[in-house]
Amino acid sequence: MVAPQYSIERQSLAEQVYNYIKRLILSGDLKGGEKIPEEGIARQFGVSRTPIREALRRLDEYGLVYVKPRSYAIVVALDAQDAEQIALVRAQLEQLSVRLLAETGAGEDFDVLEILAHECQQFLRAGDVASTFEKDSQLHLEIARRTGNRHLYELFEKIDAKMQLLRLVLHLPIKELTRFVGQHTAIIQAMKSHQPDESVVLISQHILGQLDHFQEREA
Repeated sequence: MVAPQYSIERQSLAEQVYNYIKRLILSGDLKGGEKIPEEGIARQFGVSRTPIREALRRLDEYGLVYVKPRSYAIVVALDAQDAEQIALVRAQLEQLSVRLLAETGAGEDFDVLEILAHECQQFLRAGDVASTFEKDSQLHLEIARRTGNRHLYELFEKIDAKMQLLRLVLHLPIKELTRFVGQHTAIIQAMKSHQPDESVVLISQHILGQLDHFQEREA
């Protein structure tokens, strides 16, 4: 595997490696069930195994990789059944999230969400799928955070890695991914207009529509 070249900012070695491996996974360069190439990463960064193991430990806690004790690490894999179950759970949480924000949100809340939605589209237009997924995740987390319900936000945080893996399993073609990313605008507008029922309908179509596309492709 030829590793893609990503720019590395001034961060700790463990932080650099963490972000690098995470992007390899979110871009699809490392797929579910694949072993993390620790030796290659060590050579690329010119580091010992210590920062790599620290990065892998964090990714294990986050839920993107599984570290086998005193052995190696692999990318977590989801099957079709896992994907369906996660999508259904996510849809319920998203419906509650947008309903609450549509009822209580203020102008600043929606300004921030519109910026995130725009950045998500920019990354996708640039062909940076990994950053698109991360920005999409940030957008949905921000909706939950701005409801003011910390318990809801904590649930979103706990399943964020599974949401990221779900996006990878769905593996939407760029045309379909562009369509679903474009739906953010209507969802935000419905919340901004304080239309909770419309917001719930749109977010349901947004989440479950992606699952439907995947199931039709797999049939």
